This record gives sequence, C-alpha cells and structure tokens, in this order.
Amino acid sequence: MIKHLINKKFPPEYIAEEIKTLDMTAQVNQLISQLSNQPTFAEAQSRRATIMSMSNPHTGTLLLHCTNIGNISISTATLHNVLSPLYSVPGQSILFALDQPFEIQRYICHEDQLEKLDMVTVDAKNPLIIDGSRTLFDYARAERQSATLTGRINLLDRSADISVFDRVSLRKIAWLPHDESAARFLVSLELLDTLRDPKGPKVAEELVYHYHPAVAWKAFQMLYRADPHTALNYVPLLKKLKNPRLDNLLFPLEQAA
Repeated sequence: MIKHLINKKFPPEYIAEEIKTLDMTAQVNQLISQLSNQPTFAEAQSRRATIMSMSNPHTGTLLLHCTNIGNISISTATLHNVLSPLYSVPGQSILFALDQPFEIQRYICHEDQLEKLDMVTVDAKNPLIIDGSRTLFDYARAERQSATLTGRINLLDRSADISVFDRVSLRKIAWLPHDESAARFLVSLELLDTLRDPKGPKVAEELVYHYHPAVAWKAFQMLYRADPHTALNYVPLLKKLKNPRLDNLLFPLEQAA
C-alpha cells in the first residue's frame, strides 16, 4: 500500500517508479475507507473536528495520511480566481493521476519573482516530481471541463518557508513559515511587541538563538529597540544563519554603528 512510501526517507525518483506500478485510484480509495473507520469518526462532534483538521476548503485538498516524513493528499484541479495567490510547496512533491490525466502549469522560482515555464500532463504512467525549492506548480484545466481529482505525495522540508506570489504580476507578495513552531514563536513575539510587554526583551533574548531567520530577526528587532548597543552584539550570531535577506537587513544597522 502507498502508506509505506512515506514510512522511510525514500528518494522521490523511487516513489515515482513505485506509483507507476500501482493502481493509484484503488490505493486512494483504500485510504479513504480507512479514514471512515477511525475512532474519531464514531461521534458527530469528533468527526467534524477530524474532517476540519484534514481538509483545506481554500485549496480543495483532503489529507489522507501523514508521517513525520511526508503526507498523501488528494485535491480537485479547479480554476482559481485571478485574485487568488500562488503558493510554493516546501520540499519535494510527487503528483499522480487518479481517474483521469490532468495538466499543470510550472513556474521557475526566483527570489522575488516567478517565471512561467511550461505545461505538463500527469497521467497514470507519468507521475511528476516537483522540487519546491526551484519550481512552483498550479493546476490548469479548460474552463468547461469537470473538476479532476488529483493525487500528491509531499516530502516535507520544514526548514523552508512558503512563498506567496501574485497570480497576475507573478511577484512575491508574502511568505509564511512552514515550520509550525517557528510560526508560533513569531506570532508570540509579534503579540509581545504590539503590547509592549516589559518582559518581551527577556523572551527575545532566548528566541534570538532560534534557527529560523524570521524568528531570530523579530527577536533582534525587539532587542535593538530596547538597547541598540547591546543588540548589535548578536549580529555575528545572526550572520551564522547564512540568510541573504537577513544579512541585507542587518547591513544598514552595522553601518550606522
């Protein structure tokens, strides 16, 4: 069963070859049947909570199975509104077809801009590997075509962020931390900073050592506002993260000092 494909750290190429030998529609149907047999589906309240945790109505995605290595999901390849943004997928993804082939539009990811690449057809014998660090994809279909069900195996990279691009200009407009702990720490720092909590700098002193550049930078900003001279002692620490964007933010502060 396809569950074993995310039980170990298999190369994406191996997973793609395994997919070619399997009836993926039958495999996915089996995963769906197992979902309904979960104890959390026994009562209406817990069933609703489970469904909400598994589904994303904005992307039309349903999570079928996950491990600490990756997850297996299905989505509907529907047309998106011109105002809806494009999101990168951190890590490696293997797209596979179910009941019928589908097309995707590929983009090359530059730091602050997408570049349209090509259209690719995914069918039962041709799963597609997407390297999220270099490529962004979007489902494409004819306007009158019925919604197509698609499959995807994601091999997660929690150290990478989710980049958000405008669908028309293809320019980067935002980013989101992929790592849940980084997101929690970032929100906590933002709240402490907004409330001007007197203990905020103490928390920032701990989180300036965080491996995620956004968390470390926010913590540094709070320390800098409290005591610029002392905060500059943390610059060598932040530079060890080797993040170009963070280095650019630190540069004018170093020069001013």
